[in-house]
Amino acid sequence: MSNAVRQLMRRHFAHCSPDYQMFIFLFQEKTDAAECEEYAHFPMVEEVNEELAQELAGINGLRYCYAKAAGISDHREGSDQSRKKLYWVMAWGTACEANTVLARIILEELAPKFYDMALFEEFRKRSGEALFFGRLLERKWLLDNYVQAVISANKLPDQMNFIQISAMPYEGRAVRTQIFFSENPIPPDLDGAVYFRRERKSDLIKFKTKNMRPVRKLMEVSGAEAGLWVKLPERVIEGSVLCYSAAEQAAGLCVVFEGALVWSIHKDGENILTYREGNYIIPAMQPDVDKYADLGKLVSFGQDFEIPDKMHKLQQIVRRVASECRHGTSIVFMEKRGITAEIDNRLSWYRRGFKVKPFSLAEAREEVLQGITAIDGAVFADLNGDCQAIGVIVDGQMVVEGDYGRGARYNSIKNYITGYKVSHPKEICFAVVMSEDGMINVIL
Repeated sequence: MSNAVRQLMRRHFAHCSPDYQMFIFLFQEKTDAAECEEYAHFPMVEEVNEELAQELAGINGLRYCYAKAAGISDHREGSDQSRKKLYWVMAWGTACEANTVLARIILEELAPKFYDMALFEEFRKRSGEALFFGRLLERKWLLDNYVQAVISANKLPDQMNFIQISAMPYEGRAVRTQIFFSENPIPPDLDGAVYFRRERKSDLIKFKTKNMRPVRKLMEVSGAEAGLWVKLPERVIEGSVLCYSAAEQAAGLCVVFEGALVWSIHKDGENILTYREGNYIIPAMQPDVDKYADLGKLVSFGQDFEIPDKMHKLQQIVRRVASECRHGTSIVFMEKRGITAEIDNRLSWYRRGFKVKPFSLAEAREEVLQGITAIDGAVFADLNGDCQAIGVIVDGQMVVEGDYGRGARYNSIKNYITGYKVSHPKEICFAVVMSEDGMINVIL
């Protein structure tokens, strides 16, 4: 059973740790687990046969678990065919709110399926994943249920409200602020708090669908250094508070808005859900990797062409652009003669990009970098790091197989670079692709 659960988690979240385990315990009389002194003590999420859950998890070196009990019939051959109780325990080794939510979804989906021990006999004979897990194997179903569980358990407004308000600019500006949700009013001793007076019922502003425009205006007042305080369950906006740790600790629950269609839910300091331009992400289930790791390729590449100093400078430029880029982009680096042939004589001639007066990417203002990476198409720069063209739509005959797991930006740039190097084998040309999820890939 533990192997099946680990496979399920890794199927959806490739970099999950292997310490997920599941135990199923069947008995007719109360267990004597309480007499055992060798199990570890740990917090229980649901008090269903706590002693048994503690014993099973502690013996296996785990500390956190979620348990669920269900009545079950026993019609196996030779059994007494009486009703019994089946205890399901899912355990793991790292404290994480996401694990608790996912464990609840998984057990609540599995437990009702097996209403008779005869089904377990059949499962052991056939050992089919689909028979056991069913729709848990559908990543979209699991993610959708995770989102709903986070929203409902924390009494938050529907996630569509967050999506809607994160897409609303105010005088051309994207939203960048926080909203603190709490069942308590703003603490009276909280520094920097601005309280909204509510002398009449009509003065109340609630966080709900029909009030999105006034709520968005108040969010603009708070800005990046402060956030609105919303009292639950009424969802009344009480005021604005500075985003110090004191406010976060007092509220416990915070929704952070980081730009157009980008927001995340934080509980007790832990990011439990992120929304980014149509995609939900469970941060705790994401790989903890260095997004700049691929830039190491440029070091050996520069040594091969005896230009290590230039490659070091270009590395720093890529890091700077990546820190300012909000929607993903790509930079094509090539020699000036290549720039002339590709941009001046071909791509821009056919309106496939915009030539610009050369300027240093290393010295450009942040607003400039954000602007040139916000539009479709690649940025073209020479080996000194000077931008030569923006919004370039690369083309070329198909010369390399695509990658179904990557998007159009990565596949088109890879095909372009490969094709260019085939026709210009002695020229230096490479590209850096910055994906919307923050990862960076070097294409040589």
